[in-house]
Amino acid sequence: MTNEALTLFNKRYKAIRKEKSYYNKFIFNGHFTVFLLILLGAFIFGYGEWLQHIPKHIDYALFSSIVVAFISLFPIRTLLKDADRIFLLPFEKHMQDYMKVSLIYSYSARIFLQIILIIVLFPLFYKLNNHHFGFYIAFAISALIFPYIGLLVKWQWLKLKLSTWTVNLTLFVLFALMYYLTLRFHNYLAIIFILILVGLFFILKMKSKKQLYPWEKMIAIEQQHHTNYYKFVNMFTDVKHLRATAVRRSYLDFLLSKPKGKKFNENRMYLFLFVRSFVRGRDAFSIILRLVIIALVLMIWLSNPFVSIIIGSLFMYITLLQMSQFYTQQAYGLWPQVWPVPDTKVIKGYEQFLYRLMIIVGTIFTIAFVIKHPALFFFAIVFFIVGWLTIRSTVKKLKYQETLLRD
Repeated sequence: MTNEALTLFNKRYKAIRKEKSYYNKFIFNGHFTVFLLILLGAFIFGYGEWLQHIPKHIDYALFSSIVVAFISLFPIRTLLKDADRIFLLPFEKHMQDYMKVSLIYSYSARIFLQIILIIVLFPLFYKLNNHHFGFYIAFAISALIFPYIGLLVKWQWLKLKLSTWTVNLTLFVLFALMYYLTLRFHNYLAIIFILILVGLFFILKMKSKKQLYPWEKMIAIEQQHHTNYYKFVNMFTDVKHLRATAVRRSYLDFLLSKPKGKKFNENRMYLFLFVRSFVRGRDAFSIILRLVIIALVLMIWLSNPFVSIIIGSLFMYITLLQMSQFYTQQAYGLWPQVWPVPDTKVIKGYEQFLYRLMIIVGTIFTIAFVIKHPALFFFAIVFFIVGWLTIRSTVKKLKYQETLLRD
């Protein structure tokens, strides 16, 4: 039975790896790869410049400890499906090895992000501590060990059917204290927190020894991970498994004024539909908002004006590019069947929507750039030029695709 459990996990692991390989072709296409490379270059350049003049009177150890502690809370990935609550229930006593392998998978799936964060923080603390780095090695080792022990603790906590937020809060506090004592005071005794976590794990293991698996909770957690992944992929291509949801944002109602009288016609229909889908949509609005916030943080933090222009232009490009899914969702959805209009009207409404989004995002980037570099305000026109070229290229491609469909 143990071998069958491991075979089941390997089968599901191969299936999810195959699915991710399929979607990665759409995510890491030529345009997005170039965007990431340029963004990485701009970050390295700006980070190097910032390290030359590090602002004083800031507790970088505290800030870094909080960030790394938060990242160290790895989620449990079980790869369970909804039907497992019925078909795997009789084989629960043979699922121990399955869960051991799933915890290893949960660790390996997120450890790369932890390693990147450790590498990024090293130059900062290397310079702050006059080129001493012995304490940082202890910090790095702890930051690699803690997440796995945390996963073991979370699994036993889950078996006891205790609330998830309590174990996350407990682990976060322990992680942050250990990281802070090591980074700020170079206290190597802080590694004793590993022993505390190991002791906590064995105590919980003894208490949960006779507990049944919380199948409902485990399946719900895994389904949420899948949903979050599909939401991310949906930025780049259509995902069949994802169901669109709507959210009422009353503070944006002023953007949804309904055309009245003769203005409510086929020429304005799709502009209103695209705007409404964006404002009421749960995913697209949040994704664009996050992209804008990340761009603003980078533009303000990296003080070089030319780096800020590059970052703003790249985020303008990627923001407009993410809206490509809106066209397929609306143009091939229900409305063209209810109120048939020529595809040129749909493309025109989509183009108008993109221009309005470009003006809003471009204005936000311009304000941030002018506040940081008032003498070079005229360079902000680059944001709008990049936006205009992106929209022009997108619309041209859509028109060509519609021509092929007609043929």
